[in-house]
Amino acid sequence: MKNNQLFPFERNRYYAGKLLTSADFSAEQLYMNNKRRFLNRILFGSGVVCGLNVVNLDDLSILVESGVAIDRAGREIVVDSSVVKKLSGLSGFDALGSERAGLYIRYHEEAVHDVYCGDLGADGREYERNRIDEGYELYLKDCDEPGQAAYRERALERFVLREKILDNADYTVQLSMPYTVAKGYPVKLVVTIRKNSEKAKALSFHARMQMPSLIAPEGGHELAIEVDSLSLPMGQQVSKDHWLYVEPVEADETTVLCRKEDMHFQVGGYEIEPGNGVQFRLLLSEQMPFDLAVGEVGRTTLDDDLREDAGGDVCIAVLQLLRTDVSCLVSGIAQQGVKRYIITPGKAGQREALMAYFDGSSAVETKRETAKGDPDREHGIYRGIHRGEAPLPMASGRLEIPLDVNMKKGDICVSEEIMHGLGRGNVYVEVGTEYLDDAPYNRGSRRNTIFGNPELFGFRECMEVETAVRVLNDKGSFQVAAKLLGEQKSIVLQLGWVAVRFGSVKDSDEMQEEENRSIVPETPTVRLRAKESYYFNVSFHNLQPCRLSYELTEPGSGEITADGMYTAPAKEGVYEIYIYCTDMPKISTYVYAVVNKELALGIGK
Repeated sequence: MKNNQLFPFERNRYYAGKLLTSADFSAEQLYMNNKRRFLNRILFGSGVVCGLNVVNLDDLSILVESGVAIDRAGREIVVDSSVVKKLSGLSGFDALGSERAGLYIRYHEEAVHDVYCGDLGADGREYERNRIDEGYELYLKDCDEPGQAAYRERALERFVLREKILDNADYTVQLSMPYTVAKGYPVKLVVTIRKNSEKAKALSFHARMQMPSLIAPEGGHELAIEVDSLSLPMGQQVSKDHWLYVEPVEADETTVLCRKEDMHFQVGGYEIEPGNGVQFRLLLSEQMPFDLAVGEVGRTTLDDDLREDAGGDVCIAVLQLLRTDVSCLVSGIAQQGVKRYIITPGKAGQREALMAYFDGSSAVETKRETAKGDPDREHGIYRGIHRGEAPLPMASGRLEIPLDVNMKKGDICVSEEIMHGLGRGNVYVEVGTEYLDDAPYNRGSRRNTIFGNPELFGFRECMEVETAVRVLNDKGSFQVAAKLLGEQKSIVLQLGWVAVRFGSVKDSDEMQEEENRSIVPETPTVRLRAKESYYFNVSFHNLQPCRLSYELTEPGSGEITADGMYTAPAKEGVYEIYIYCTDMPKISTYVYAVVNKELALGIGK
């Protein structure tokens, strides 16, 4: 039974002498249930709270473990014990038409427990059901794009501009980017290509976009989008990300323009007339990306928030089916990327304990945001390598460069622009070749990285390549170029990278300062709570005390007064402060504030 209407909230009003009927008691239950479901729906959304893991017992049966989910009506779906189900016994099995089936769970209730009521029952019935059993039902449904990918796509509809630059019987090409972008930060333009027909036709196109307030990875205010001989099966969709940098201009809005005459399409070797030109009108915000996202989502009206089907069910797995003449078998089960897990406060302790193995938050390692204002992308790590001054920021990651089929020795390929997460400034990046280590002491295959020539370690299965790195200091990113020196052994070149930041752009002056005169912070790194204040004091070496100036190296890093009193921002992260002698700017240093909302006061730890 679906409960799509939660409003209005009406409570019983009790008074002396009031005659209570079954309608009053039903209204009491309805009020409490709807209020709870409303809060579930608004605060938590829909998804899996815990459990509901799906296991393939044999070719014909599956096991669903106990767990809890919340549907889009805010109703709790509880599986109190593990249950075994035959595939053919699940609802919707007979209607399946593809080899991919979504396993869904939905709320189901029914009246139970007959009791005798004489002539008082509805419609003169002698027996009525005395209880309502709140249960669940499992069913199968054909699926194209279940789980988190579809959910995220729906969630972005109100915040992202989308325009099709080609839409015909063979291909659809769409551009998308946010309505509002943050000044001084990267923003992503996504090109999505979908194949609409079964005909084997390759797509090639070139488009040139003009962006007055945005900078392309190659520099300048024009972005070239190139696709060469792309072939896809029917229904498949691919996306390519283009990271742009938003200039900190004074304007409040800007335009991204792609004219019709700047687009050229070929499908199956024939020229295709492009659609209309695209003109995105973007708002420019002074907020950091995370604060911007919080504000955009927070402005969503209640009507928009509840517009989706309130009876939406929860997908807990995707079953890969193998059909034979006499049966339908389960050949595989996919859950990762399908389930949407609800982050609950009750599990915070377990998450933090597990994250201690990944986030490096020890005495010599503290988290640093990869993308400023985006806590969901924390990869960079501040390692405590002290050399008598502030620690060096470091980050690492992996990247893949797609290779053209049948590349020859001497051919060169270039990666997309990679954001290293250490901000703008002088950054050194080193790349190495990745390989799988099948040593017996590893549980399965483990991916390692070799910096230099792999043949010196006897790894001849690695592709021989020469690499070069172009670091874009003013954008906080880099690109990798690779030249094939031998046989092509894969269609994807997998590389690992490490980045080290030496400071901001101002450090080029710092190298010229006099060796015997310096200022050294008494506490180079301080841990603070949000909105907490701290005074950064320095010691003068071979120098009489003089007037100091303080600057925040990045916007949104908090506030600092002219005399050095720093106030941390409300956002967690690692922030850099530049201190220099006012009359001798070459004599300078840096200090760092590690801000954590729940951190106990720990100066200098």
